[in-house]
Amino acid sequence: MYNSLYLIRKDLILVQKFMLLLIPYYLVMGYTNFDGYTLFALFPAMILLINSCTLDVQQNNQKFLISLPVPRQQLVLAKYLAILPYGLVSLVCTMLLYLVAFLSGRTTGPLAWRELALCLAAFPLLASFYLPLYYWLGRKGTQVVNFVFIMLIMLSVSAASKLVEWLPGLSHWVSTGKTDSILLPVIAGLGYVLVLFCSYLISLRVFAAKDI
Repeated sequence: MYNSLYLIRKDLILVQKFMLLLIPYYLVMGYTNFDGYTLFALFPAMILLINSCTLDVQQNNQKFLISLPVPRQQLVLAKYLAILPYGLVSLVCTMLLYLVAFLSGRTTGPLAWRELALCLAAFPLLASFYLPLYYWLGRKGTQVVNFVFIMLIMLSVSAASKLVEWLPGLSHWVSTGKTDSILLPVIAGLGYVLVLFCSYLISLRVFAAKDI
């Protein structure tokens, strides 16, 4: 587990300069489209993940990492655990944006934390599709996969509002915080965990069989 923490720290060091780009991103977002600020919380987290994976490929870090006395299982696990700090960065940036808007009088309403939670929950799901492709395609397909997922992120911002409209139960929960049945959230939560676990197993199987 300690090895995974050091590997996560390595990824954070790789993207620390890129994090500075989040400042103008949120300033522009807050000025042009503050009404949809929760929907844009997904973009920074996914971009940080894509950036760290891209730098690993460009710097040939995988070849160095497998030479260390660390099993490949922990290398893959660290990539998935890095989802947590990336999501935390997005959460903190979004909350700071809301705080600045509140103090400047741009908004007087409370933080839409349920919408924000849904957007941040979408990040691990996108990552669960991205990471197996990253391990499978490697250097040859990284640029294509990155482009496709950036387009998907942009489309998901507009699709998220439509999804809430199409699912009355989800819309009711977002607006009131209440749900008609506890069964549906439980099933959704179990499916969510299952998707992440299956993604991890696929990534591990691909990476373990890969000749680097």
